[in-house]
Amino acid sequence: MAQAAASTCEICSGGPGEYYCQQCDQLFCGGCKLSHSRMKISKNHTFLSGPNINKEEKLFCTQHEEIFFFYCNDCDTPVCRICSVEKHSRHLMTDLTKSTEKLKSELVKNIESKVTTSKLNLYKIEKETKTYREEVKAVIKTITDEGNHWKNLIDKKVDSFVKLVKDEEQKALQNMSALTKIYRGNLENCQQSQNNIKEMETMADVLLLQKLKQLKIDVDNIDLKQVTERSSVSYRNKKPSGIEIDSLFGELQFNEGKAVMEKTENQQNTRPQELQKMYIYACYNCGEKPKSIFGVCTNSKCYR
Repeated sequence: MAQAAASTCEICSGGPGEYYCQQCDQLFCGGCKLSHSRMKISKNHTFLSGPNINKEEKLFCTQHEEIFFFYCNDCDTPVCRICSVEKHSRHLMTDLTKSTEKLKSELVKNIESKVTTSKLNLYKIEKETKTYREEVKAVIKTITDEGNHWKNLIDKKVDSFVKLVKDEEQKALQNMSALTKIYRGNLENCQQSQNNIKEMETMADVLLLQKLKQLKIDVDNIDLKQVTERSSVSYRNKKPSGIEIDSLFGELQFNEGKAVMEKTENQQNTRPQELQKMYIYACYNCGEKPKSIFGVCTNSKCYR
């Protein structure tokens, strides 16, 4: 486990053991570490300090108790000098320190490349997202404007129908009022004739005959025309189908999104060649193909 900073230096036994030599498996104080690093045999030794110290991580060959000096590329493992001769004599060997530095350099470069690519991808995604949202906003406005256009036309058509019905109503009521006035006058004349007959009952026959003849002429002049049929109005409504309503609007299209991710120099497609172009997206509503990367189907039925 990690050694406490208060551990004693294993060389001078006086100072605090703040540094751990990975090759010697010993704790050093600052002064002893400096002397150790100046010695020719140990000038390339590496030290750990603080919480990085872990003496349980043995850096020796367990078979020969030798320090690891080489790295076997064929076996992908560090080896000591004895193992390099006995077990890895025909293998490709490199200096352990140089191999470590090379791997570290490659890893740092790879990470930096991935960081740069990730930032570029994030920028592209943010930019494409902003553009897509602007497109959505514009499409919604266009659809809304077109719908309002048809609403206004429908409102105007409704108003014209209502005005026409009211105008015709006014004409019919005027005609009915005129006929009512005529027939009310005829009724009054007939009723007056009835009263005249009652008043003549006491007259002598000679005078009554003359009066009746004159009254007959007046009654015959009353023209009782047949009442005409009343005006009528009706409206037969239509029930347009969905297809007829769709024909009023434009066509809504969704283009399949393309990948915006950039590949790094070391990134490769590990899928078999015959499978690399077999992905086909399907709508999660109707199951039809294709759809965009945003999960939007091109089938207009999904929007009804």
